[in-house]
Amino acid sequence: MLGRAWRRAGLGARLFVAIGLVILAGAATALLVAVLVAPPVFRHHLESVGVTADSPVASHIDRGFTIALLTAVAAAVVAASAVAALVAVVVARRISRPVGTAAAAAGRLADGDYSTRVQPRAMGPELDELARSVNALAVRLESAERRRLDLMTDLAHELRTPLATLEATVEALVDGVLPLDRTTLQTLIDQTGRLTRLTHDLPAVSRSDEHAFRLDRRDADLGALVATVVATHRARYDAAGVTLTSDAPDPLATWVDPDRVLEVLDQLLDNALRHTDAGGAVTVSLRRDGDRALVRVADSGEGFDPDAAEAVFERFQRGPGSEGTGVGLTIARSLAEAHGGTLTAASPGPGRGAVLTLVLPVSHPSGSR
Repeated sequence: MLGRAWRRAGLGARLFVAIGLVILAGAATALLVAVLVAPPVFRHHLESVGVTADSPVASHIDRGFTIALLTAVAAAVVAASAVAALVAVVVARRISRPVGTAAAAAGRLADGDYSTRVQPRAMGPELDELARSVNALAVRLESAERRRLDLMTDLAHELRTPLATLEATVEALVDGVLPLDRTTLQTLIDQTGRLTRLTHDLPAVSRSDEHAFRLDRRDADLGALVATVVATHRARYDAAGVTLTSDAPDPLATWVDPDRVLEVLDQLLDNALRHTDAGGAVTVSLRRDGDRALVRVADSGEGFDPDAAEAVFERFQRGPGSEGTGVGLTIARSLAEAHGGTLTAASPGPGRGAVLTLVLPVSHPSGSR
């Protein structure tokens, strides 16, 4: 019964009981020490002034001293215990209140109230850190929920067009309005392919929103990575009639996840090809700038308004006639930022090409190996 009640007791009650046990232990120790030490010391003092143990008055003095000692100690213990109990109540409440507030805030966060915040009460670094941690968690959850809602809104918008096209095409086939020919089948294939690409890209988009990419960093030659990507894409560029050149002559050691960097470079070259017509050119260059490595992918394609440079990295943002899902550059930027780098875009204007610049750290932080 007592064990069940103790398990159900709050932090304040537990603190009060713990402090009470300390008070009782201290009082019992003080009483025991007084009883064991005071009488011999007092008798020794009597003997030093000529009152021996066999003296008739010695027993009365000894009994009187014992009674006075026990009464004084008992009164002192009661008074000290009362004061200590009062202090224990105040301390237990002051300590348990911020903890209870933090627990209640965590409960509201669990219920979806991400506007919850805890005010630090200057009760020491540990309790202040608890309040800051709960607030940081609230901010993170609020941001994640906002991104989730934005993603769902954007996804619903992106799904609407291919689904509407599929629905209209199938209804037209059923009603006999459209013939079941190669053009109609190609329309169905294109739209289902778009839906497939969306489903494949969604996990990466979610990770990019949360900045939750896992990196396996190690020393890697960025020049070799650029050469690998250029070699991989050259056949596609040749088939599209776009000239692909590379200017990365020297090895350049970097502290990166090679696989993730290859993903970024793949996205940049794929994006450049999709926005460059036959007869155009794309140049990939690599150079070192202090403790940074810069990879520039410059194309002679359709370009964009200089004021819209940030828009190219928005989720599901696609250029006219683009067949992509519009998430490649979004993912690429998140991967660059996960490395402690950046990915930026620039263009002198529509029809005048564009330049995407990937910046990565050259060396790894001390001790990160």
